Amino acid sequence: RLEEAMKNGASDQEIAELMQELREATDDFQRRHIQAHLEAKSGNWAATARGLGIDPGNLHRLARRLGLKD
Repeated sequence: RLEEAMKNGASDQEIAELMQELREATDDFQRRHIQAHLEAKSGNWAATARGLGIDPGNLHRLARRLGLKD
């Protein structure tokens, strides 16, 4: 939808709204994906990071941003 809106000359406000929707959908997907891996690893963050193939520090920062950690 975003690409189509940009091609069709959508206003800056419309594009900003679509970008916000995309950010929210991405955050929701990442939140659910991390939670599923975390549950599969019995709450072990290091094992979750390995399973996701990302650095543990990056996982912790992402989890805080997504509201999964304090």
